Amino acid sequence: MPLPSRHQTFFEDCRELLEKLNREIERYREVAGRDEDEPEALLKLVDQLKDSAFNASVTAWHLCDWVFNDMMPEQHRKLGFTKLGDLHEHVRENCRALHLCRFAATASKHWVVEKHADPDVHVFVGHDEVGWTVYFEDHGKRTPADQVFEGARDFWNEFIRDHGIGTALDKKGLSDAEFSALLGLDIEANGQGS
Repeated sequence: MPLPSRHQTFFEDCRELLEKLNREIERYREVAGRDEDEPEALLKLVDQLKDSAFNASVTAWHLCDWVFNDMMPEQHRKLGFTKLGDLHEHVRENCRALHLCRFAATASKHWVVEKHADPDVHVFVGHDEVGWTVYFEDHGKRTPADQVFEGARDFWNEFIRDHGIGTALDKKGLSDAEFSALLGLDIEANGQGS
C-alpha cells in the first residue's frame, strides 16, 4: 500500500485512522487475559497491556481531529461544529466510551487531566480469573478496556457513516459497489443509495 499523498502523516483520512483503531484493539486483545508466572515476563506483559491500551485510547480520542478536518463545510454547518471544541463537546456528551478514552489519553500523556476532569474515572491494570487486563472504572463500575475501545470504535463508525464524512475523498481504486460497501451504504440496481 503506498503512503498517502498527505506528507505530514502516515494516514490519508479519518477512515484510515478508524482502521488503525481496529488494529490497536486487536493488538490489545493479543495480550489481554494472559498470565505470566516469571517476573520478567510478567513485567513485559503489563507493559504491553499499558502500551496497547494507551495507543488505542489516543487513537480513539484523536479521531476527533481527523473527523473534524475531513468534514465538508456544509457538514460543519449542519452539525453546528464551527470549531474542533464543538465536536469534542458533542463526543464527550454523547459517547461515554470516548470520554473514558479521552481521560486515559490525556492523563497518560500530560500526567493529569485538568480540562473536563472527572474524579470518578480511573484506569488500571488488574488481574482476575481471566488473567491480566486493563480496566476503566467509571463511577464505581469496572469495564474491561477492550469493551470501552469497541464502544468508541462503534460510535465513530456510526458517526462517520451516518454523516457521510470522507465520502468526497478519493475512493482509493475501489469500484462504486466496493466503496459503498466500505461506507455501509446499500446500492440499488439504479446506482442510488437507499
